[in-house]
Amino acid sequence: MKKLILALVLSLAVVMMVTPASAMELWDPHLRGSSEGLAAGALPPPGFYFIDQLYMMPGLQQYNGNGDKVLGNHGTNLFVFVDAPILLWSTGCKFLCADYAVAIAEPIVYTNLRVGDRGESLSGDNWGTFGTVIVPYILSWKLPCDWRVKTALNITMNDGSSNLSNSLLGGNPAKPFMAPSSNDYYDFIPELGISWLHGGWNFSADFFFSFETKDQYTNYQSGNAFFADYTITKTCGKWSFGLGAAQYNQLNCDTVNGHNVSESTTTMYTMGPIIAYNFGPCEMIFTYNFALYSQDQFGGDYAFLDIIIPLGNPCGWGCKK
Repeated sequence: MKKLILALVLSLAVVMMVTPASAMELWDPHLRGSSEGLAAGALPPPGFYFIDQLYMMPGLQQYNGNGDKVLGNHGTNLFVFVDAPILLWSTGCKFLCADYAVAIAEPIVYTNLRVGDRGESLSGDNWGTFGTVIVPYILSWKLPCDWRVKTALNITMNDGSSNLSNSLLGGNPAKPFMAPSSNDYYDFIPELGISWLHGGWNFSADFFFSFETKDQYTNYQSGNAFFADYTITKTCGKWSFGLGAAQYNQLNCDTVNGHNVSESTTTMYTMGPIIAYNFGPCEMIFTYNFALYSQDQFGGDYAFLDIIIPLGNPCGWGCKK
């Protein structure tokens, strides 16, 4: 088990952000497939870790309530790039017999939205920041027979910035969707991760439930949602190979001024390969997901690269093992 690469024992509980949706709230709170390739139920050894997650969705298309692509003059092509720097501290302390960690992330987002048959740019080159993601606790239990179970709470603050103002929506149907970089509300996302780690194998499932506050500017309330990321990988020396999958199911309709919004219960399923390499102290994980089905949102293939750098514990903070 000691030869399991860090990528298979690191829990990124903080990458809960920016997936494009077609409803007025603009962004789903969880970054699709962001836990793929990781051990969802485990934490790394005590110390600080810097993780940079680079995420690209190069050609998202809008899908309607029947799961069909929106074509013609109403066609869309959304390019999304996210750089999510993350700082995780595995404290070495115990709470409720579990290993305890905390984390924080500040995602940087680029979007470019093109519409119509000629692909006219509606938003131009838009840079901004998504809301700061704070994880006040991550608790991981080591169970018999190489099982791990983790729980965490992810809180996305309402402090994002953008070249484009979210007030462009303003509840006015004459205003087009302009793809700003953040939402105008808070997200609260409890998480449950389960892993079986044995003989270089990693079987993991990471489950998230999102609860959003109301957008006070537009009086828009996003529906609650369920997300899941799945991983099957095998480590061979410095390499790991496997398969990942992700799903997103909104549990209830969005509402505005107390009325249900039609075609707002978004759904998404993706799947693709995972490859990871251990450079020594640092790890890299590359994942590519193919779109299987999308409904009431922007869907398409996407890729992301995780760079994981242990920083040690220079200040000696935390508990001793």
